Amino acid sequence: MAKEPEKNTISVTVGTPKGAFDADFQKTAKVSDVINAAITKKGLAGAATEFEVYLGDTLLTPTDRTLISFHVKDGDTLLVAAQGQGV
Repeated sequence: MAKEPEKNTISVTVGTPKGAFDADFQKTAKVSDVINAAITKKGLAGAATEFEVYLGDTLLTPTDRTLISFHVKDGDTLLVAAQGQGV
């Protein structure tokens, strides 16, 4: 039986102060890519450097690290918050 090819994307829910949305990111996408997607999709005011991303209680920093390096997997929920607002 042939093994399924490994998927190169991660499907997550991104929570923001303006509501949540579902998104697919490349496994090699950076945390900063999630922030930029949230700014674009939800019209968040501010620069990307003014936001941070959480996976549960864990702050995903630095933002130039890949999602896969933080063990983000399909079905996870990431929270994009203004810096200092946290969870």
